[in-house]
Amino acid sequence: MFILLRKLKRPALLNPLGDFSALIPRTLPEAGLAFLLCLNAGLGEELFFRLALPLLAGQLTGSLIAGAALSTLLFGGMHWYQGRKGVLITTVIGLIFMLRALHGPPLIWLMGFHALMDVMALFVRPALTGHFSRNTVTPPAGQPLS
Repeated sequence: MFILLRKLKRPALLNPLGDFSALIPRTLPEAGLAFLLCLNAGLGEELFFRLALPLLAGQLTGSLIAGAALSTLLFGGMHWYQGRKGVLITTVIGLIFMLRALHGPPLIWLMGFHALMDVMALFVRPALTGHFSRNTVTPPAGQPLS
């Protein structure tokens, strides 16, 4: 199935928003670290941007709405490496996550979904677009690619 999907014209959903090449794992040890990065981003960013920062900014401004808006804008801005389009889309995703955090499921669900989105970006999308082929995998130093 992966081969069939790779041969089809690249759908817009598979086009990355920015240059993720430095984050895409090239070796098995890097894959383990990238997976931990996905988990850390899901847990850490959601705790900070959906809980701690909105509450702190809400205390300072006297408005939870202002705190949520500031946190959402900073979340989008933090993804500047993805370019303007990436920042805009990430801000919209951050807004959706903020609304869900305020009126929806427990924060742990958002953490899991965020981590899943990162896994999709670093593992699934590159696999579907051919970034995990033998031509792009770099062997560990001093070892030939077998």
